[in-house]
Amino acid sequence: DRKAPYLCCARLIAYLTFDLSYGCCKESAVSKTVRSISEYLTRTREPLITPKGMGDLLPPHAGQRRELAGRLLQQFALSGYELVTAPLFEHASIVEEKNEAIDPRDLLRFVEPETGEVAVLRPDITPQVARMIATRLVDHPAPYRLCYEGRVLRRRRGRARKHRQLAQVGVECIGIGSPAGDIETIALAAEACQAVGLEDFRVELCTSALVGDVMADIPKADRERIAECVGSKDVATLRALGRDLKIAKPDLERLELLVTHYGDLDVLTHAQKRFRWPQAKRALSTLKEIANGLSELGLGPRLRVDLSETRGHTYYTGASFQIFAEGPGEAICSGGRYDNLLARFGRSQPATGFALDLENLQWALRSANKPFTGNMPRRVAMVGEDKQSLGVARTLRTWDVSVAMLPKETTQADALAFARSWGYAALVVPVRGSYSARRVRGGAARKFKMTDMASFPAFIEWAFADQE
Repeated sequence: DRKAPYLCCARLIAYLTFDLSYGCCKESAVSKTVRSISEYLTRTREPLITPKGMGDLLPPHAGQRRELAGRLLQQFALSGYELVTAPLFEHASIVEEKNEAIDPRDLLRFVEPETGEVAVLRPDITPQVARMIATRLVDHPAPYRLCYEGRVLRRRRGRARKHRQLAQVGVECIGIGSPAGDIETIALAAEACQAVGLEDFRVELCTSALVGDVMADIPKADRERIAECVGSKDVATLRALGRDLKIAKPDLERLELLVTHYGDLDVLTHAQKRFRWPQAKRALSTLKEIANGLSELGLGPRLRVDLSETRGHTYYTGASFQIFAEGPGEAICSGGRYDNLLARFGRSQPATGFALDLENLQWALRSANKPFTGNMPRRVAMVGEDKQSLGVARTLRTWDVSVAMLPKETTQADALAFARSWGYAALVVPVRGSYSARRVRGGAARKFKMTDMASFPAFIEWAFADQE
């Protein structure tokens, strides 16, 4: 079947060539061949789909996602974090300049027609927040507590390197350099998960300062391969790579030691006995202080430590963390300290923050049998275009009931099918001066006059009884 279009095209070309040469090609033969090509293309045409890695959200999932983001932002606001919004694309220099964590190959870039400036679709919102603080918020005193919601575009790691859109909410705490800032943001991330119903999760603490110090003497060109081995805890490959790259024996031994240090909080105590050089002592002491602070807040049983985690080792400057739960197979939240970012914009400030992946969070909630549905909207479909029906619809809307009007000629069967397909709770049809209401789920029916304000509460209570 794959050869069909090529054979048909070849046959058509042959017919037309013969016709041009001798003027005797049969019209029926050409028509038949053209029809064959058309039928094949119709049969094999791909449906209209989004670009790779992109996706749509349809009702009711789009509304649920929006409400989930709203709940999380509300939780952030309770801790003093104020909302900012940033553009979907940014000047390339804001994202790329002196940022080793960004691979230029991972960015989708274009030239702005008006200015000729190179712009990129944002892979991260944090640099945009840093730009705001260095420019628009320069007159405000620290600390800055800001939160955001938005989509970013990143490429998955590996050979395929496909782009993927991520829906995020996150916070940035800028201006607090002590472990108190790390404790605040990590605790807030945990509280946000609990606020939307997720209880079974673990918080994994890391420290990029330790990993970066161990790899400081390794050439930059080789660090990524080394970091990948350490992060995947592949000791055999790490040793082989160490020999090939002629890494100093003490450095290789330290890297291997990192790989073995992951687990519960006792890992920190053990690590403090094994990692004795000054930089390691400082990094581990800070991480221990953060762990103790989180334990005092009741998060102790959730805490884990992984000193071999190399995620963002060129970006984070201190403690970092991830939150994991059953379902997604990857973090639902990640963040950490990035004290060097603001200096790129001329305002050196200590900073820490995190981002929650909304899709992964919803996945984890479903896996825990606690899918986030939010507050179910009160929605009814109503047949009729007369003045009285439109008045009833307006009154229902004042009671926060969503009313979708259908043409008066719509049959009850078609109206019910519409209401069921679009998730409406009830169908309302005018019947001789009153209204016949039918619940979509279960099919219970009842008449209501709805001629005065006093009759509306009874209808609303009945129509949405299943949603309470």
